[in-house]
Amino acid sequence: MGRTGQPAIVMLGALLSWIALGQLVLVENVGERAPFDVLRLLFYMLLLAAPVLTFVPVARWANGPFYDIEATAGWATLGFVVAIVTPANPPTLAQFLLFLLPLTVALASVTTFASYLVGLRVYRGDPRRHDFVRARRQGYLVAIVLVASMLLFSIGTLSPTSAVLLLIVVIMAEMFALTRDSQRVRTTATGR
Repeated sequence: MGRTGQPAIVMLGALLSWIALGQLVLVENVGERAPFDVLRLLFYMLLLAAPVLTFVPVARWANGPFYDIEATAGWATLGFVVAIVTPANPPTLAQFLLFLLPLTVALASVTTFASYLVGLRVYRGDPRRHDFVRARRQGYLVAIVLVASMLLFSIGTLSPTSAVLLLIVVIMAEMFALTRDSQRVRTTATGR
């Protein structure tokens, strides 16, 4: 089989893994099964296989250091927490953090890739075009804003004012980081 068929097979495998994972969580309810039940063991395998098949090719294509490990750990942990962990009512701080941290990493893995793709279009002819560290920083900023907004909404304190202030803080942090990046790129190019 040629190199053109391999990406299609990997994409099909990733899609089928995510579908099977959703089937096990939503229909079969693997969280209620015994720890060593066959379907639960299949769930554990798919919990690792689906993110690996999804994010390893992306990390290789984008040349993102540790992106595949980070995304796999985030999505696998989030899937485990959502499907297996039963929170107390109300959830404890540890349970709350056990949900929020993998959620942030999982969202950041998606928003990092989106930021990288946007950077390919926006930074034409600029050395920052293929800068995965920039994309990762922007992805985490977006993920933190999303999680913070969901957190503020869940406790009933999200208002238009707090949302705008949160966005202003994030935009200012990113503008500061981009100016430092442009200074670093200029000094690297001139040798001073």
